[in-house]
Amino acid sequence: MKKILLFLIMILSLTVFSNIYEVIPQDSKAVIVLNNAKTVYDDLKTVPIFGKILDDPTYAETLITGMIDAYIQSLDLNSDEVYSGFEKNVGIFVIEPQNNNYEFGIVLGPLDDGKKYIEVFSKVIDALMPEDTGINFYYIVKQSELQDYLIITTNKNAYENSKLNFIPKKRYNETGIYEEINTSTLNGYGFSYIKDNYLYSKFNLLTDSQITPKNVNIDSSEFFGLYYSKTTYIPDGSSLNLNKFGINLPEDLINSILSKSDWAEQTGTINLSMNDETGDIESNFAMKIKVKTNSSFDEIEKIIPEDITKEKLDKDYIKISKTVNEKSMIMYIWKKDDFLYISNLNKIELKKYENSSQKLSSNILYKELKSKIPEANIGAFFLDLKPLISFLKDFFGVEGLDGEFGGLGSAIASKTPDGKNIIEFNFIMK
Repeated sequence: MKKILLFLIMILSLTVFSNIYEVIPQDSKAVIVLNNAKTVYDDLKTVPIFGKILDDPTYAETLITGMIDAYIQSLDLNSDEVYSGFEKNVGIFVIEPQNNNYEFGIVLGPLDDGKKYIEVFSKVIDALMPEDTGINFYYIVKQSELQDYLIITTNKNAYENSKLNFIPKKRYNETGIYEEINTSTLNGYGFSYIKDNYLYSKFNLLTDSQITPKNVNIDSSEFFGLYYSKTTYIPDGSSLNLNKFGINLPEDLINSILSKSDWAEQTGTINLSMNDETGDIESNFAMKIKVKTNSSFDEIEKIIPEDITKEKLDKDYIKISKTVNEKSMIMYIWKKDDFLYISNLNKIELKKYENSSQKLSSNILYKELKSKIPEANIGAFFLDLKPLISFLKDFFGVEGLDGEFGGLGSAIASKTPDGKNIIEFNFIMK
């Protein structure tokens, strides 16, 4: 009886303490580990936005798995053999064997027979990868606590020459997703998990900067309908990327504005519709950036580059434009009191969105999520997916997509127990 009990304890110990980190390179620049991957996926479907997409009423999971099953069977493989490789732990790592030369790998396990999975996954991946990509995958079986792990990597030599046993900054044994990044510019770690049908995420970003916490109460902020963000922490050298609008403003201009700013906020929305005649999807995007800054409008105007056309519309109000691929990209910049405004719409067009906007405190989703994460002291972000969900509902003619979907994030200036500065990012999604 004692021998049987001892044997059962040994088996249980191997299952509990088998360590995926032992087969991940110690000097990895980025690591993501899904603890109990199948449970993570099943739990994710309890989060309303993912459940509605993957399950009832759109049934994307059924459609996708049907296509995958058909493909796997065409390779004379059993679908269950492929899926079982992802049931326990899944890891992803990025290494830098040479400067600015990155390789990545995927870790699956523990597995009953790692060599069997080499045959399964090599057949699937080789069939999927186009020959002209120039990317090769190599398959290695490693053991941790006498359990097999399959490593699929783009550089076998780099992996085998790496010192293994990655030590995470913080160990999480719960079901969820661990994330860590270690580069010359970013250093931090976090954990995501599902609880009570919400997706929670916390990420701690280490920083050398001494950050002064400020009030970031956004309850009365203007919300156009899709997203809102605000920050009171503007690091040196910060930039504002407007390339998606076709306007590439120089860093000197952005740095000049932000270096003299107390805070910046942005809100926007998108209206999607179907053209009945052409069948094309048409979109109208509206966004407004508001910055509290000590920069004068003359200072800002003088450093706008010559290749951007400027048209003065009024005092401290200009239209800037640039032709990109035979299409004119337009932005409007103006200043009123201590506030600088940037928008893709002129003042009159923007006023329509301002008049129809709501305070965040009136948004049902925002009110629901606000109490579930720590209060921000340097930045906040809110996303309401109703404009997109509403279009999908009409586009696919699917019923059952009613509800509140989106997320809320907060950024907090804090310190580690040993006194290091960190920015703690908290996020919740429904």
